[in-house]
Amino acid sequence: GNVMIDDNRFDKIRWNSRRGMKELDLMLEPFVESYLPTASEEIVNDYEYLLECSDLELVRFVLRRQVPTDERILKIVNIIISYHDELLSKENN
Repeated sequence: GNVMIDDNRFDKIRWNSRRGMKELDLMLEPFVESYLPTASEEIVNDYEYLLECSDLELVRFVLRRQVPTDERILKIVNIIISYHDELLSKENN
């Protein structure tokens, strides 16, 4: 089921998502702000796990320049990408 993330955890996630790269922020911020608060515990855990990647890895994964070999990272990256694509298609309609 879905759990509300407690504030401390959410603040930490939000803080760790800020990498100071515009392209990355455009992908991660909406995901964190709008998607994560109602996401399953598994997705939140996977996202926290993803944040352990370096900035460079994150950019490559999220901007589709490299396919993650780690299944867990691949799964959460695909969720972020499809969420982003969904937002874009809504904006363009």
